[in-house]
Amino acid sequence: MRLHAMMTGACLAALMLTGAPAVAQSLEDGFRNPPKEARPRFRWWWPGGAVNDAEIEREIGVIDAAGFGGAEIQALAPNFATLTPDEKARVNDYAEPAFFGHVRAAAKAAAARGLTLDYTLGSAWPSGGGFAIPPEKAFVELTMARTQVTGGTGAPVKLVMPARTKRLGALSMFDARVKDPRVADWPARMDAQARIVAVVAMRGTAPQLKTDASTMMGVELSPWKDVIASGALDTASAVILTDKLRTDGTLDWQAPAGTWQVFVFKQYASNMGVLGSAGQGPQLILDHMDPAAFAAHAARVGDPLGTKPVGIRSTFVDSLELMQDLPWGRQFLTEFRKRRGYDLTQYLPLTLQPGWMQAWNEHFSPPYFKAGDATAERVRSDYRRTVSDLMFDGFIKPYVAWNHAHGLQAKFQAHGGAIDIVRGYGIVDIPETEDLVHEGDPYFMRFARSGADLYGHRIVSAESLVWKDHPYDVTPDQLRRRADLIFAGGVNSLVVHGHDYRLTDGAWPGWHAFQPSPFALGFSTMFTESNPIWAGVPTLARYLGRMQSVLQQGQPVVPLAYFYGQTGYYVGIEDGGAGKQAAEKAFIAGGYDFDRINPDAIADARVERRQLVARGGARYPALVLPPIAGIRAETAEAIARFAKAGLPVIFTDRTPDRDEGLADAVRRDRRVKTAIAATLKAGGRVLPLGGIVPALRTARVPANLTFTAGDVADVVYVQRRVGDRTVTFVHNLADSPRDAGMILPGARDVSRWNAMDGSIAPVAAEPGGAGVRIALPLAGGESALLVADPATGPRDMTPPVAVERIALPASGWTFGAAGHSGRQPFDRTIDAIALGDWRSIDGLSSFSGTGTYRRRMQVEPGWLSGGKPRIILDLGAVHDMATVSVNGRALQPAITAPFRVDITDAVRAGPNDLAIAIANTPQNAMIDPKLAGYKMLKPVPAGLVGPVTIEIRR
Repeated sequence: MRLHAMMTGACLAALMLTGAPAVAQSLEDGFRNPPKEARPRFRWWWPGGAVNDAEIEREIGVIDAAGFGGAEIQALAPNFATLTPDEKARVNDYAEPAFFGHVRAAAKAAAARGLTLDYTLGSAWPSGGGFAIPPEKAFVELTMARTQVTGGTGAPVKLVMPARTKRLGALSMFDARVKDPRVADWPARMDAQARIVAVVAMRGTAPQLKTDASTMMGVELSPWKDVIASGALDTASAVILTDKLRTDGTLDWQAPAGTWQVFVFKQYASNMGVLGSAGQGPQLILDHMDPAAFAAHAARVGDPLGTKPVGIRSTFVDSLELMQDLPWGRQFLTEFRKRRGYDLTQYLPLTLQPGWMQAWNEHFSPPYFKAGDATAERVRSDYRRTVSDLMFDGFIKPYVAWNHAHGLQAKFQAHGGAIDIVRGYGIVDIPETEDLVHEGDPYFMRFARSGADLYGHRIVSAESLVWKDHPYDVTPDQLRRRADLIFAGGVNSLVVHGHDYRLTDGAWPGWHAFQPSPFALGFSTMFTESNPIWAGVPTLARYLGRMQSVLQQGQPVVPLAYFYGQTGYYVGIEDGGAGKQAAEKAFIAGGYDFDRINPDAIADARVERRQLVARGGARYPALVLPPIAGIRAETAEAIARFAKAGLPVIFTDRTPDRDEGLADAVRRDRRVKTAIAATLKAGGRVLPLGGIVPALRTARVPANLTFTAGDVADVVYVQRRVGDRTVTFVHNLADSPRDAGMILPGARDVSRWNAMDGSIAPVAAEPGGAGVRIALPLAGGESALLVADPATGPRDMTPPVAVERIALPASGWTFGAAGHSGRQPFDRTIDAIALGDWRSIDGLSSFSGTGTYRRRMQVEPGWLSGGKPRIILDLGAVHDMATVSVNGRALQPAITAPFRVDITDAVRAGPNDLAIAIANTPQNAMIDPKLAGYKMLKPVPAGLVGPVTIEIRR
């Protein structure tokens, strides 16, 4: 018994750390009835510490009943909310003893229901805040000022001095928390962090700059304007003049003849605070390169939870979003010299490239300066690698270690910062991406899956279902489509953004964490009971749970490891800002899914049976490299070993011909060239992008599938191997139809699993291409979950066809509306109404709620006899969801197009009572021409437009 208990405890501990399911289920059982750990989760917005245990426990019950597996506590200041005096007083109780009591109450209530919580390690983002992060532990940035000097004149040089970028003002006079007498000296201590790092002069020309500054919502994102044409610097002429600078800004130096660029670099504690944070004291962002700063932060916001807190699965850190002119640390020059082998000081002017890791609105710009012989590119690579290393050592690795020491998993969004994002996703237990980037970019989201695959994690999470400038009008159909896009990006666990804690204010619709303000329209989606589409949320949750239950099983099937050696990410980082993602799209269209593999993963990968095997166990039959000039010598030598061991290696367009870095460049360049030559000798090939997929096919590198139609540019997919079966999820991200017909290799039988209702149906298939060929037309936004089995043979199916369609009248419906109009309660009955958009119906144009259409419907006896008929009610155009009731029996809500409901089991021959309840989003009732923010909302379609028809299928 003792041995059994010990083994059980060890297994449970291992399961907790790996995220593996606690109870094994068959694929079918998990699909039809997803376990709670496979359900989606909510991001749960708390108004700081202004919460109470009774409401917390009630909302845990609501979350459970809605079909969610837990929530992620995200405490923040409830800006523009209507608060009671008591709530106002308690918002900044965040991270105080009372707050942790509420967290424990939430976790206990969740555990009692078999749910788990994630806890955000800090209020809002980025990490920091409170008295734990004084100016000495605040994050720092390096900024620059440039003065052009004509030499040989003998005139004194008066330099432009760099100023601290204004940003949002962490010590703003408008924040009452900075008036606390305990922080009276903080402004002076902030100023004391400023120091001149270097004064450097070089011969060269100035860059040609654009005129527009980089701002967002009035916030200065960066003082650096984008570059039209880079300046050119002669690094051999560099002179370090730091000790020649006088306190009045005059440089005690006479420039020799020529045109000189003189740079002053100054370090500041950044004037950027934690956004929207709750809590006591000023809200300075912590120094992500200083492990002592993280330790102080964790002691404040995490340690009070204790070790192995009941009901809490993980802690969470959101995307980094650090606004720095140039990322920097207090010991950066010393660390750079130690790690890169040379002094960065004279090369500092080469590091600046606007748009790169700008926190918001990352984009491509040419660098401010170039230098001959690839010196500038080498310096920037060394600088960025050092930034990444210091952030791992100062923040990410301590964060993971803290979680493990406390019996928790680490969940982290590695994007939005100047780090090796593949390693950032991989080093944590639960890598998390998000869909806000370009409204769901399936190629970007694959970075998180790459980290999971390479480093050995089963769960790939995503902050999901969020649209900028759409706080109230996102429909259930849009939610389902976006969820499918996220799944097709390699994610298998959605954190839905988000559920708002219910404040005591009774005004409809209640507080929404991202409601419109005088400054911006906010973000979606308000997943609360006051939203009329809440009635469809359990249906959506069941859909997501079924999908996740399947996509969390087995192993991913990813044929290609596609090299990624950049620091950070934005669309366009690899193609000079073009943002075409041409290679990624070509691989997917060609039938080959891919993971991005970084140098860190390559360093300890191996080759077995001609496949690249990563430390996490993922296997890749081929390695492809993009067109790059530089690569680390160690990485090139590892690739040569892979090729000699039989791994197919392909270089796109060119091979690298030098090392990335500057130190010992001649010797290291020679190592790169030797390794590349060895790779080519062992069979590596150099091919244009268009030739890679055909070459992979010729070399018999196994593909995921083969499309049989021409235009599949908008069709994306993921695939997993579960036992002997292959699961393929295919999504058409276009609004128009696509032919996604395909050949699935190694299969004999294919079934299509409908996650909306849990049904499984065979797919007509015929042998073809060492597998089976299936037809797969997909409507705009449609998806298909296919399960292929090698054991049984293909089936020739005859799908049911509509043998009769009967249109119901567009007019003559009785109608009752209950909800809100202009935010005021609204209740109305109409004896006779015609189908149509509510915006065009008197009295309903500003209505949001549920409108129920009723009529008698005649069912002929012949419809129900012969050939197992199915009676389908086709609702036509619906805005935004429908719940059909027949003879008082409510059927599953229809939340996504096409809005068709099988009513076979509810109807009877003769007259039937038909009710169609339509719920729309809150948008139309929220428009207020007199209120800032809300006056920018636009009316959206609403109601049952139809036509409504009965379809008999046999």
